[in-house]
Amino acid sequence: MPTYCAQADLPYPLRQVFDLVADIESYPKFLHHVAAARIRRRNGNTLWVDQVVRFGMLRLRFSTRAVLEPPSRIHVVCDDSVFGTLDETWHFAAEPSGRTRLECQAIYELRSALIQRALGPALSDLLGTTVKAFEARATQLYGAAASVSG
Repeated sequence: MPTYCAQADLPYPLRQVFDLVADIESYPKFLHHVAAARIRRRNGNTLWVDQVVRFGMLRLRFSTRAVLEPPSRIHVVCDDSVFGTLDETWHFAAEPSGRTRLECQAIYELRSALIQRALGPALSDLLGTTVKAFEARATQLYGAAASVSG
């Protein structure tokens, strides 16, 4: 089963970076592969999310469960029909400089061999592209010379 990992050091406080990734309903504004994201239900720190992702002309609709553990971790899983496995963990670590280390580890395995053949190459680049989009969104929201105190 393929495992993907991407990371970045961001010049923003831990809580800002966590809140950015936890703002799931804003994903369509800056993640080009996310056509829609809606929190269907909340229970404490658990969110049930409906999403639509796009790969060229193909649209995949699926549901995930995200467990938020502020400010250090977000764990996302999907048992929907599109994926055989989707298990994604976002880690957030404060660095002594005040920067935040963002890391995501993910396992994606599609049930359909046809979809796997079509999307396999795109999935290998998807996580890195996603982390870069979060970096750009953080700069847009917080500014290039953000204060790292607090």
